Amino acid sequence: MKLSSPTFARFRRTVTRTAVLAALAGMTATQLTACFPLFAGAVAGGVALATDRRPTATQTIDRGLQMEAENTLISRYDGRAHVNVTVYNRKVLLTGEAGTEQTKQEIGQYAQKLQNAREVVNEIVVTPESSTFGSRTNDTYITTKVKSVLAGTDGVPWNSIKVTTEAQTVFLLGVVTEAEGNKATEAVRTVGGVNKVVKVFDYVTDEERKRLDANATSTNPSTAPDASQGTPTRTQGTPTATQAPAPVTSAAPGVTVSPTTSPALPPGKQLP
Repeated sequence: MKLSSPTFARFRRTVTRTAVLAALAGMTATQLTACFPLFAGAVAGGVALATDRRPTATQTIDRGLQMEAENTLISRYDGRAHVNVTVYNRKVLLTGEAGTEQTKQEIGQYAQKLQNAREVVNEIVVTPESSTFGSRTNDTYITTKVKSVLAGTDGVPWNSIKVTTEAQTVFLLGVVTEAEGNKATEAVRTVGGVNKVVKVFDYVTDEERKRLDANATSTNPSTAPDASQGTPTRTQGTPTATQAPAPVTSAAPGVTVSPTTSPALPPGKQLP
């Protein structure tokens, strides 16, 4: 039986998601955390980017922006700030802690000048105390659980959503429709350990979603996955009966930055 291109694409995504979840279903949380990066590369292969709505060029730019910003901030603000940089669709999200408001603003201004950065969202918290190793490890585990829940939620494009957690606050970036974003947010709110969910999405229409999915399926099937995102896994992340769902907010509007060079990317809302 010959399947049409859209039907085949949906079939492949379903099979891929099922295979990943089934392969990891028996792992304990400890094993999952330890084996996560290696398993992502070995199992996912070229599958991860096959449904990523970002063009391949944008994915490359995102990785470069993140590496450049992280390396610079570590060397420049060591001891004065602990900053995590997350980049998706050329949107730069800054989270972590800074000792003073001036340091926070300096870091934001640096990010605004990054070549090819489209927007900067500065969510750094001003506090004299930096997060501990234990809390950062817990944040990593929460991120893993959130990815698992997203991968197991129907109607959520889990490979077009990037997750980062800071002090039990989960930030969601990605290229989604409003309905997809709402469904993903509601799923994440129920994950155990999540205190708050912040939406940093780029929204597209249903027509744009269809075009982006078609482009992703046809152009990205053989590209290696982004190891920083990892492969979502299925773990139990629902709260206890006494735990209320986490509140939801939207990130404060970022600063739009005109890049000095702009690669040739397909047109689309929020996709420069």
